[in-house]
Amino acid sequence: MKIPIHHICHSMANGPGYRLVIWVQGCKFKCKNCFNPDTHDFNKGILYDIDSLVRMSHDVKSIDGITLSGGEPLEYVDQLLYLLGKIDSQITTILYSGYNLNEILQDEKKKELIKKVDLSILGRYNDCLSHPYEGKTFVRSTNRIDMDYFTNPNRIEYAINSSTITKTGIFKTVQI
Repeated sequence: MKIPIHHICHSMANGPGYRLVIWVQGCKFKCKNCFNPDTHDFNKGILYDIDSLVRMSHDVKSIDGITLSGGEPLEYVDQLLYLLGKIDSQITTILYSGYNLNEILQDEKKKELIKKVDLSILGRYNDCLSHPYEGKTFVRSTNRIDMDYFTNPNRIEYAINSSTITKTGIFKTVQI
């Protein structure tokens, strides 16, 4: 089973602890001024075998969790259900999705997926709001994620690979 991936990195700015962050490729919402517009095109990205993502999560012994972002992760429900079924149960999981809770509750597989992650942060990005979490719904399926982490408005990291530098994390956006 494969999933289109935009980027994968290790991070301490995309959830509490040392995390494997997986940005899927493809998003139908295309929110105005989205800070990940390169993830929107469904025809880009690299197809990854889900079992290779599982191995990545197991190769790093000190990993605290996995953060699923994008693009839109809920476009790949079957792949992510498979992934979550294979990873170590001690690893915490966070899902960022543009879907709102009512939309998810109307779809049995999407509902099953958010029940399997520790924390889902839901809702479309709105560039008119002062912070990316404003207007979002936080859905906790467990108490394994420390919610105090999300009260700090600025957590920034730069992910560098051979061809790009990506600013990542949660930070206030300023529109000029």
